[in-house]
Amino acid sequence: MSLVKVRSKFQIVIPDDIRKRLHVQVGDTLEMQEKDGMLVIKPVIVVDKAQAYFWTDDWQAGEKDAETAKKQGDFKEFSEADEAVKWLKS
Repeated sequence: MSLVKVRSKFQIVIPDDIRKRLHVQVGDTLEMQEKDGMLVIKPVIVVDKAQAYFWTDDWQAGEKDAETAKKQGDFKEFSEADEAVKWLKS
């Protein structure tokens, strides 16, 4: 257990051993919430809104399906985009 002191402007310092275990670096974003009278702080990654679609459940399910198909050899490769379009239209 580590003790920290609340300083001016209500700042605290995350103890070195905890920072290292959680791989917290300068500039990282942390989420803080109150839960049952305690402060819960966890590192989070903020995703640009333009890239957020990639992390939706539907998109991730599609990624998983594609990876499975690739591992099973159940996919078709094309050397040029025109070939792929022609194949899709057929």
